[in-house]
Amino acid sequence: MDNINNNEETIDLRKLFSIIGEQKKIIIPIIVICTVIAIVIAFVLPKSYQSNTLVRIKSSGSSNLSGYAAMAAGFGIDIGGGGSSSPENYIELMKSREVIQPIIDSLDMDEEKKEKMTAEGFVKSNLEITNTKKTDLINIAAYGKNPEEAQMISQAVADNFLTLMTKLNKEGNSSSLNFLNDRMSIAKEEMETAENKLQAYQQEKSIYSPDDQAKALIDRLSAYDTNIAQLEAEKQANSAKLQDVTGQLEQQNSSLLEYNVSDNDSIMNIRTAIVNKQVELVGLEQRYTEEHPDVIQAKQELDELKKSLDREIQSAVNSKSATLTPVQGNLLMEKVKTETDEAVTSASLDALKAKQQETEGSISTLSADSVEYMRLLRDQKITSEVYTNLVKAYENTRIQEAQESMDIQIIDAANLPREDMPVKPNKKLIAAVGFVFGIIISFGYTLYMYNKRYGL
Repeated sequence: MDNINNNEETIDLRKLFSIIGEQKKIIIPIIVICTVIAIVIAFVLPKSYQSNTLVRIKSSGSSNLSGYAAMAAGFGIDIGGGGSSSPENYIELMKSREVIQPIIDSLDMDEEKKEKMTAEGFVKSNLEITNTKKTDLINIAAYGKNPEEAQMISQAVADNFLTLMTKLNKEGNSSSLNFLNDRMSIAKEEMETAENKLQAYQQEKSIYSPDDQAKALIDRLSAYDTNIAQLEAEKQANSAKLQDVTGQLEQQNSSLLEYNVSDNDSIMNIRTAIVNKQVELVGLEQRYTEEHPDVIQAKQELDELKKSLDREIQSAVNSKSATLTPVQGNLLMEKVKTETDEAVTSASLDALKAKQQETEGSISTLSADSVEYMRLLRDQKITSEVYTNLVKAYENTRIQEAQESMDIQIIDAANLPREDMPVKPNKKLIAAVGFVFGIIISFGYTLYMYNKRYGL
């Protein structure tokens, strides 16, 4: 079967197998030696154990994580993602120095090695953090030289990440708490002053309840007063939030402070529609109860408009922030959204106050005593409403600051691997590789003998 085709020689398989038979005393030992060496290596290599922790992330919208990204900038952490609460953002936070360094410090190893070890290097050698696609589950697989170390690393990543998220949450709430606390003191004084004036007037004029005409006007104005008080509290909270975000953005990239969306027609149109819808809702609430179909529909339409506004803002900022770092993009998103919310609140306040003034025109038909009584009564109600809303906002912020972060939930705690079941080294795989390597060497030796005897 020794043919020459196109000046190329081919190997005669019968001769090749004949050589294999002749050299089996050499070939078989080669394969055996390679396999034995591989087995020895498999037993000599240090053991490595794997422990897994399964966590679930709660996607609460882009604004939450963008806020965390803004706060994370203060810790030198870039979580990436451009403001969306995707699993990749949380995975990057889990690999951050804030999470990993305490684990390195607690390892049982030489201090010199600890000092040279970086968070990035530790992650590459000891961790595999993965997300199951289209789910909100993240698996933390940790490797250690013994079962206890593997379990400690896996659980510590989840625990340290939870601590970091709670820390960021508290940092973000601190400025709002300080502002709300100061504003509450002022609102409380205003409320007590209004109450004292009303009580003094009641005693002076012996008026303790409005007449029917005044009562009808009070009922008509009540919806305006309540909504205006709520919007005033929202405006003050937005001002505190904007001040905090602007300060952080100035540290990151001061040029971004000049960016605004006032020239975006879509955003401006939606803002106008929200203001009109809020005024319409107040008018409906004056005539109907909360369960009335028109009131329910108006609230649903208002929610849809707010969602549309958020989408337009995100689209506008993303087109601008393509060249920015993720943290800068998140901060810019938060700034623009807060500015827009503040503008909507201010416009809604102006519109409601204008409607309120129209209704107040009917007050001129009342007696002088009734007019003054009605004014003092409304002042008391408005200041009380503002103070109540501020207290609620303050308490909610305190709860958020005090509690642990609710963005992640540990589903399966880190397991303790069995001592007799290390994941590395894989002895069977290493032995198989040694066996295959022995065959390759043997085949090479056979070709060498064939070429020496017959030539190729």
